[in-house]
Amino acid sequence: MTVIAEPHQIVTAPGGLTVADLRAGYDPGFRFELEDGVAVMMAAATLWHNRVLRRLAVAMETHCPAHLSVEVEQAIEITDDFAPVPDIVVVDRAAALPEENVLPKSAITLAVEIVSPSTRRKDRMIRPMDYARAGIPYFWRIEPEDFEPVAYTFRLDDSTGQYLPTDVHRKLLETSEPFEMRIELIGLGG
Repeated sequence: MTVIAEPHQIVTAPGGLTVADLRAGYDPGFRFELEDGVAVMMAAATLWHNRVLRRLAVAMETHCPAHLSVEVEQAIEITDDFAPVPDIVVVDRAAALPEENVLPKSAITLAVEIVSPSTRRKDRMIRPMDYARAGIPYFWRIEPEDFEPVAYTFRLDDSTGQYLPTDVHRKLLETSEPFEMRIELIGLGG
């Protein structure tokens, strides 16, 4: 039985949805993330967001080592009833099987969120906490600055369980974490 909770949420009663439901092909008919057993509709993306997402993922793929894979908009199983969908993930290639629709948190090396006006709070505050608690080693937040992307990069501190800032990249994203990359940021959003 399906119950409409709010215009942007659908809950399957009783007990809510699980990651097993997602793996079995649950589809409410809209793009969603699983949060506490609830299918929560994802905000509509801007053209800038989608351009940066597409172009950054392609640029990352050109540098990606063979044992890893760059994937876009794939759910991560954080708990049995919580599966957020980062904009970009770097995942162990062995876990990135063509038939998978949910990736295990243990296989994720990097989660990337591209900030839109409607996702600022979630991307800046909530998702970094979620990914840190899941033990994902690296997190990037991509912000618009005069319609050019700026990359804020973070590394998980094992002693605190929180992300520590490593750099702010304007014009050029040059890093060795999680692998060597040199990506021109200018023009990715235009």
